[in-house]
Amino acid sequence: MIHSINTLISKQKWLPIAVANVVFAAMLAVVSPVFLTLSNFQSMLIQSGVTAIMAIGMTFIIITAGIDISMGAILFFCSALFAQLLQETQSYFFAFSAAIACATLLGTINGALVIRFKISPLITTLATYSIYRGMAIHLTGAQNIPVPREMGFLGNGKIFGLPVPIILLIIIFILGVYLLNHTRLGLYAKAIGSSARSATESNLPVGKVTVAVYAIGGLVTGISALILLARVGGLQSGIGIGIEFTVIAAVILGGTKLTGGSGTIVGSVFGAFFLVLIDNGLNLVNASPYIYDIVRGSVLLAAIAVDRLSAHRQENRLIHIKTQRLEGNHANN
Repeated sequence: MIHSINTLISKQKWLPIAVANVVFAAMLAVVSPVFLTLSNFQSMLIQSGVTAIMAIGMTFIIITAGIDISMGAILFFCSALFAQLLQETQSYFFAFSAAIACATLLGTINGALVIRFKISPLITTLATYSIYRGMAIHLTGAQNIPVPREMGFLGNGKIFGLPVPIILLIIIFILGVYLLNHTRLGLYAKAIGSSARSATESNLPVGKVTVAVYAIGGLVTGISALILLARVGGLQSGIGIGIEFTVIAAVILGGTKLTGGSGTIVGSVFGAFFLVLIDNGLNLVNASPYIYDIVRGSVLLAAIAVDRLSAHRQENRLIHIKTQRLEGNHANN
């Protein structure tokens, strides 16, 4: 029975976080009747939309054994660029297109820098975080810029009764699952994360795939930026600060290995929703807003610890299997 459960979890890496969502939701339902209301569920879905969309892009990056600390800065810069261009040109199409293209370009630059200079993705994107955020502040002069009320449709509107952010999440989720599980991009990304050296020796396009996954991360961050901008109602200087760590936590909680090689977009979305559940629970019990970051940080630390313990257990299992084979060969000889 235990072996069957372990086998199921190893195949469906998102299962533990899915169960955690159900258990925690049941606990919140007991604590507060407000939790079970339709409006509260809809609010949580919309809140998790931005994180979940970004987590889909981050999943591709972490699967290649990379990481992108600059996502929050990309989100801020693209929000600033959109607000500034819309204010100057009054053209939604131009501002939207430029912001999305710029987000994709910034993600592409991250991937190109990682490949070109062979520097750790953590160090590379930490540097570009400062650069991109500085560019945004220079662009706007650190001023808050309101956006027209019509822009709110992207963050708060509905189509056939479904919130627009959720529709966008569903579309990006389907595309992400397809890319990861049914294309060479996903296959090569997993191979690179498992062993970049072996992937290079096998003549896989390591450079192109790495740049592509960072570009995907930039693209979805640009979409998230516009959703968040619409929900907030305008550009604020603090937008995007720390969101990259929430996104990373969602991906790790969802079962993607921090060391790369395997991951699941389904789990990343569940991870994003779980983090919103925590915020919602703290809000329902009237917890101090000052402990929110403490709880999020603790969850991220716990997720990393679980990831490392899982990796260590897998390494020990492989060593045990190899030892048994060597002993078997020695006995046969």
